Amino acid sequence: MKRSVKGTIAAALLLSSLSIGSSAMASSHDAVVKEKYPESHVKVNQVKYPDNSAKSFMKLLEPMGSERPIDDVPIKNAKTDSKNFNIPEGYGWVKVWVYNSGTYEIKVSVTDSSGSQKMFFRVPPYGNQKFEISSSPWGTGSHTVSLSSDENMEGKVAVKIAQHQNEL
Repeated sequence: MKRSVKGTIAAALLLSSLSIGSSAMASSHDAVVKEKYPESHVKVNQVKYPDNSAKSFMKLLEPMGSERPIDDVPIKNAKTDSKNFNIPEGYGWVKVWVYNSGTYEIKVSVTDSSGSQKMFFRVPPYGNQKFEISSSPWGTGSHTVSLSSDENMEGKVAVKIAQHQNEL
């Protein structure tokens, strides 16, 4: 009987020392990872266990922010069309995508609230699609995607904004 109690206590002590050691290693690992990777790409999640213990798990390269203010909006039955979107604080990288299912080329232009052209490209007809990514972060505020064609357009347009270029 004494032997089984001693064995149980020894096993419990061994498991608790392993648990303490692994949590110490995890916290030092967390510090190294946070130092090595920019804060914008590190997210720590706390997980609670039934015994009220908690452990931290880090997710690397989880995007901090991207949005689609214009999400696959149809373009139809017009020679010109425009869609507005806003770039909030902390964002600035922009990707504009256009799908042209019509029979005429679509010209795409993006301007900011002062009317300055930020982007221009053309999308050939008959099921072609094209996207452009801003070459640098744009300023915050209102922007407009203008679409034009010689005849009525058909297709879709989307705009994605992000905090970092690699999130587009």
